[in-house]
Amino acid sequence: MEESNKLIAEFMGYTHQSDSAFKDENGFWNDFEVFETWDWLMPVVEKIDEVSDENTLFKVEHNRAFIEDIENYHIFIDVIASSRLEATYKAVVEFIKNQKT
Repeated sequence: MEESNKLIAEFMGYTHQSDSAFKDENGFWNDFEVFETWDWLMPVVEKIDEVSDENTLFKVEHNRAFIEDIENYHIFIDVIASSRLEATYKAVVEFIKNQKT
């Protein structure tokens, strides 16, 4: 999970400071585990919306999160997990990994 949190921090433009911490846009030190909370994860979802085209939709339903191309009716990331938060987190990580390739 630590590696996934590093990917999220980099995607958000935060400065990597150590194996377990980063500086956010306000210069505050944060532990990587913060991405496992809604308060920190939702801005990541919002950034995904910003960097995606208008046909890309990020949806969360129950314990499932998916990202789809609504114009072509194609789901390109689909995650089912034990909770809504976990599914969203995993979908975010998959999206970022796909952006890097």
